[in-house]
Amino acid sequence: MRILLGLLMFAAVCVLPAQAKDDVLRLAHNYAVEGKNPNGSEYSGSVQIDVISDTTFRIVWRVGNTTYRGFGMRVEDLLAASYEGGGIKGVVLYAYDHDSKELNGRWTLAGQDGTGSETLTPK
Repeated sequence: MRILLGLLMFAAVCVLPAQAKDDVLRLAHNYAVEGKNPNGSEYSGSVQIDVISDTTFRIVWRVGNTTYRGFGMRVEDLLAASYEGGGIKGVVLYAYDHDSKELNGRWTLAGQDGTGSETLTPK
């Protein structure tokens, strides 16, 4: 029984990192974004994600006439990025949903109170 339990634990350790690595490679390149600003107003646009490595990516948002560019990292099912555009800087944190393939995020701007939220849906 101990041997079987040990083999199952070993198999889990070997398989889980491989699954996490595959997930980053399956991030979509193009997303639709819908979000809500800290003041409650809504916005929509598009997002492109370019995977650089298993842990890093570039991200570009296009919302209205403004383009925001950022760089981020991935740890398990979380993606975090800093960005700037239109004279502002901010950070965003996304949780990856394996079922819907959506990224659900919260963001804030440098020097301002409050947070916004957004969902990235693969196109």
